[in-house]
Amino acid sequence: MKRYGKFLMLGIIIILLIPVFGFSQDKYEEKELLMGILEETGAAFLEGDISLGGVILDRFTGYEEIRDIGDTLRNKLDIKGSPIEFGRQYNELENNYYWEELIEEEGFIQLIVQGFDNYNNIVTITLSSYVDVDQGPGETSLFINLINKEQFVEINDIIIKVEKIFEEYEKPVNITTCVIGTFDGEISTKENEKRILGVTKAIKGRVVEEYKEDGILSLSIFTPYIEEHVFTGNSKMNLNIAVRFNEYEDRTYIWIGTPIITIGY
Repeated sequence: MKRYGKFLMLGIIIILLIPVFGFSQDKYEEKELLMGILEETGAAFLEGDISLGGVILDRFTGYEEIRDIGDTLRNKLDIKGSPIEFGRQYNELENNYYWEELIEEEGFIQLIVQGFDNYNNIVTITLSSYVDVDQGPGETSLFINLINKEQFVEINDIIIKVEKIFEEYEKPVNITTCVIGTFDGEISTKENEKRILGVTKAIKGRVVEEYKEDGILSLSIFTPYIEEHVFTGNSKMNLNIAVRFNEYEDRTYIWIGTPIITIGY
């Protein structure tokens, strides 16, 4: 395993973040910030993950309507090809195939569609609708997850497409972004914490919450360089960094997400 000396952190981070600091009109440039943080830690990029979602209808939708919405979304996001057997894993999917699954129970229906778009992103569309017998007509939610293993900073077009979909329903969309990287071998919790705290200082961040348990280290951070934020307790946070060693792969994983990490680690 490589040993990393002192980071030339401030100078490198400033160079990496010039687009974010100097051209803040593009709110999606936070992805470049996350990539800059990942590079500064010395981790190798594995994949980028973006989740977009929220409620689109304040009522329940039946079989025909949810299938119609699903087909419309698949076309708008350019997920093309022929269906394959449900249950195939990401690394088994071929770029011109997709799969879908429909779950229908009393008062609940869910449609899941997964495939590749024109940018080679793995796209998962999840439409869920339920009837709330006690509280009212129920609701229908849409969640879209994008996974990219190559050009993570160049996927603004599909994000804009998803935003327009939510605009058509006159509903807001929540966006979370995460980059995942790896180090060879096992790195001590102390060394991981040192790296994260160093990067946090370079982006004028402050740690608002820390979690350590069973080999997992997770820090919740607030930095002025990210516009959106959520609350943990009474404190604002907009950056979440976590690390964990995988003994089966002999690799240490790092997740860097904003405003929080919404995928499992």
